[in-house]
Amino acid sequence: MSNRSTSYVTYVFALLLLVAYLLPFHVHPFRSYYNDALPILGVLILAFFLGLTKQWRLVSLSLVPIGMVTWIVLQTFFIPHQDSFDLLFPCIYLALAALAIAVGASFGDSDENRHQFTLTIATAFLIAGIVSVLAQFLQVLDFNVSPYVMYMNHGDSIGRPYANIAQPNQLALILSFALAATYFLHQQNLLERVASIIVTVLLLIGIVLTQSRIGWIIVPAFSVFLWRRSKDVQNIPRPFLLLVPALYFAMVFLLPYVVGLFGQSGGSLAEHIGGRSERSVLWKQAWQMAASHPWLGVGWFGFGSEQVKIAADFSSSTYAEHAHNIVLNLAAEIGWPVTLCLSLGFGWWFWQTCIKQEQSTATRFAALCVIAAMVHSMVEFPLWYAYILLPVAILMGILHQQRWPAAVTEVSPRLVIPVLLAAVLVMNLMTWDYQRVLAGFNVLRYQKEITEEGQKSLIKPAYTFYPEFFDYFRLMQIQAYEGMSARDIAYVEKWTLRFGFVHIINKLAEIYVLNGEPQKAVRMMQTLQRLHPYDYPEYYDYWKAKGAIDPRYQAALVHIPPRDAP
Repeated sequence: MSNRSTSYVTYVFALLLLVAYLLPFHVHPFRSYYNDALPILGVLILAFFLGLTKQWRLVSLSLVPIGMVTWIVLQTFFIPHQDSFDLLFPCIYLALAALAIAVGASFGDSDENRHQFTLTIATAFLIAGIVSVLAQFLQVLDFNVSPYVMYMNHGDSIGRPYANIAQPNQLALILSFALAATYFLHQQNLLERVASIIVTVLLLIGIVLTQSRIGWIIVPAFSVFLWRRSKDVQNIPRPFLLLVPALYFAMVFLLPYVVGLFGQSGGSLAEHIGGRSERSVLWKQAWQMAASHPWLGVGWFGFGSEQVKIAADFSSSTYAEHAHNIVLNLAAEIGWPVTLCLSLGFGWWFWQTCIKQEQSTATRFAALCVIAAMVHSMVEFPLWYAYILLPVAILMGILHQQRWPAAVTEVSPRLVIPVLLAAVLVMNLMTWDYQRVLAGFNVLRYQKEITEEGQKSLIKPAYTFYPEFFDYFRLMQIQAYEGMSARDIAYVEKWTLRFGFVHIINKLAEIYVLNGEPQKAVRMMQTLQRLHPYDYPEYYDYWKAKGAIDPRYQAALVHIPPRDAP
């Protein structure tokens, strides 16, 4: 595959990826919907090009996400799932990951193509990183330049500036990708030494501003990985590799004091390093789920529902749909046997592709990005976002092809092109359908008295990709009252597990207390306090006020957690 024939299509992918990182529009309920849609479209464009040129490199690594899809489907025969449509997105994303791996292997089929393709991706990462740090500065300085940069009203505190990605920990990961890109572009002599140092410091400042603790591992991990000498690259001086994490640690320590000089609070040093650990409770909950369902797990995307069931038995944390640790999350949802196979298999694969073989600059760049994504995956769930999953999958495809070169496999365009066109059509249909979901949320958000036209937006269509959200709209319209039918109570119980939001849990607790099940009401209020501790005082006061006029609330009030429960 010649560079001339691939340059333009890879530039298109890089541009879509760049826009995905800089897009400032995030709309509930899928706040990253449009950020994800752009790299998905980019991968389909790359695959379309491969379909025309018949230059596929189908590597065995693509079988891993395909196997996961197969396992998720098989689980549905053994584990009752609340709504099979919740499995639609993960199956699509895993299928796209398999495609992205094949795309990476196909576009990185030679040293020349590998360097050209990684150069394009690295450039997108670097531009996104620099622009994002500048956006952070605007947020810290309280400049309002929306809609181009998301506005963050921080008052007396700078908060955690998140640029346009809207999540500081995700931003820290993207800035880490940009840090890896800086190394790569310097190796390619596209960034001079002084420019590379300036950009590195700028990106480190951006990571520090996010106050994300993943930087404490990623930055030194980069230095450790690059410590190894290689005859095929310009080795970074080891004193500089020691200086970079030292500078990062120094900036973390100094941040509260520097911010204080400008009359603002940047949080205490203890908060930056330690602070309340909600994740530790999530990990304990995931461990219990895995221990209770060791072979098959609770089912894919089942963590959130299972958490609502068991949260009252743990200390307070937060409501989450993921365990914030990829190993524990997989163990909880798909069981230990498959999780151990995936974990050990990935460790062996990483050793073979990133450590054992001779390292080129492209290899090191791809490996650094994989390291950053894996470190972040141990405390959150970045690979559940297409704008992280797909570029990482592409880089893994490049690494795999370099280690185990696959021959060209000719696939007929008559088979590939219709499938890819159908995929683009489905994307458009899903986006159009998503607008209907947004219309329903807008009705609930802005119409105090729902009009007849607004009511139509809340009714589930005959065909939709998002039926669970229309069930949520119905759930929101159900009020707690005495004498509710068993059918309505069962409906609220089912969807409270799916949507464990504070107002939904409170609604079910009220239904229980008004319908003769005070013990269940008390447990739901315990669950509310454990999953939403910061909101709990408001709901405690509400129950106290209700208890003044309704003895059923008062009877439950003496058994629920106190207002100031930790």
